[in-house]
Amino acid sequence: MLLGTNQGANAVELLLAALTSCLSVGVAYNAAARGIEIEELRMEVSGDIDLHGFLGLSESIRPGCQTIDVGCHIKSPASDSTIADLLEYAQHTSPVLDMIRNPTPVHVKFLRLS
Repeated sequence: MLLGTNQGANAVELLLAALTSCLSVGVAYNAAARGIEIEELRMEVSGDIDLHGFLGLSESIRPGCQTIDVGCHIKSPASDSTIADLLEYAQHTSPVLDMIRNPTPVHVKFLRLS
């Protein structure tokens, strides 16, 4: 726990949850569209973050995750190659994964409260 009361997700955990949510929807939607039966779908995610970057203790360490690992557990009668193609397509069409993998311009500006 860094700050707060550890009673809810922090911002990085919410981003990782958004990623697995988006990939889950992509897998489920595209499986249905292709007629692929999915009996069970579970996601797990972890991010490797070095707090030295976040806390400003090192200029050489990024403040965000150095790596993100996603495990997509699927139970299906479909072949492994069919599921692999499905997961690849879900990654290719995931807006959240796209924003993480590719630089996205973000504009932050100061707005004074009166």
